[in-house]
Amino acid sequence: MSVAKEFIEKNNRFRGGFKSFFHEWMILFLFIILFAICSISSAKFRTTDNIMNIFRQASFISIIALGEFFVVLIANMDMSITSIIGMTSIFFAGMVVNAGIPMFWAVVIVFALAILVGIINGALTVYGHMPSFIATLTVMNIIKGIYFIYSKGLPISGLPESFNFLGAGYLGFIPFPVILLLIVAITLHIFSQHTELGRSFYAVGGNSEASKLSGINVKFIGILAFVFSAVLSCIGALGLTSKTLSGNVGIGENLLFDVMTIVVLGGTSLTGGRGKIFGVVIGALFLQVISNIMILMSINSYWQWVVKGIILIVVVLIDSNSKHD
Repeated sequence: MSVAKEFIEKNNRFRGGFKSFFHEWMILFLFIILFAICSISSAKFRTTDNIMNIFRQASFISIIALGEFFVVLIANMDMSITSIIGMTSIFFAGMVVNAGIPMFWAVVIVFALAILVGIINGALTVYGHMPSFIATLTVMNIIKGIYFIYSKGLPISGLPESFNFLGAGYLGFIPFPVILLLIVAITLHIFSQHTELGRSFYAVGGNSEASKLSGINVKFIGILAFVFSAVLSCIGALGLTSKTLSGNVGIGENLLFDVMTIVVLGGTSLTGGRGKIFGVVIGALFLQVISNIMILMSINSYWQWVVKGIILIVVVLIDSNSKHD
């Protein structure tokens, strides 16, 4: 009987481990299946140029989503990312084109502005005890008003051609945005999984009170999450701006829904404490593959909104119900 019992216990542990592994990396399995179906369905899809285009298109939105990931990981939301993107784009172009400021210093200034916005978002949430949704939504509108006043809602073109390399350049046959994404993702993976500070985000998201009692500076982690979100949004904004060589107030206007979908699709729990860096990257690729195949099949672009909306509903339902299993 003891041997049989031991066998049953081992079997249950294996089954539970596999179920946990599948749930954790469900997006990877879904991405492989989707990629295989699209490759079989369309000869244009499986070309090297198209695959590289998918990776390139997903790169900067992945970087932006990785910033949102840290905020969601501690069970908050950053609604201001679209305004941070617009602010970065228009102020960077304005400084370089209109004020003649060297690109290096323009980059430093927009990063400083992004960090300031992140600190404000964090302070309103952590010290002001405002719901992050309301705090960042308010900041979003304030920032949006400021850069619309500055630019009068008009784009600022005329950035140097050399800047285009950030968004459209290649190193060998690999697009530079893809290389940049890999560097960012690997760095953040090491930080989140193999450093005490990085693991603190999971602890705070899992149980804020227990984290406080264990000596983690919960308030600092809260502010740092919003700073990460702002800084990575700034990087993404510079990449998107470099593609057109012009600053545009509307450059991030429609990205918030996609970013939130990517973060949740990548396995990040909206209640905090669970998620993976590479899950977010795969989530971005998954969404980009869907957009790409729909374009190749000449399906009306408005249907993308419908499909993305359905995907988000399904993933959130799975996440919510998994907590009751």
